Amino acid sequence: MGALAFFSSHWRVLALIGACLAAIGLYQLGKRDGYQDAISDQLQSTIKAERERAADDAKLRDLSDYDFCRLALKRRGLSVEQCDELRGLPSE
Repeated sequence: MGALAFFSSHWRVLALIGACLAAIGLYQLGKRDGYQDAISDQLQSTIKAERERAADDAKLRDLSDYDFCRLALKRRGLSVEQCDELRGLPSE
C-alpha cells in the first residue's frame, strides 16, 4: 500500500518526469533525423559534382593542349595569352 500512496500523492512529479523523458526522446529522434538529412544532402551534392566532373573529363580528353590551357586559364580568370606557346606561336 506504500507504493500506491506514493504514486497517488506524487502523480504530478511523475507525470512531469515522464513528459521530460518523452521530450528528450523526441528531441534525440529529431536530431538524428536532421543529421541523416544533412548526410544525405551532402552525398547527393557529391554525386552531382562527380557526374559533372565525369562529363567534363569526357570533354577534356578530346581537347588539344592549347584548348585545354585556354579553358583552364579562362576558368581561373587569368590571361590566356600564355597558351600561345602551345599552339606553336613564338612567345613574345
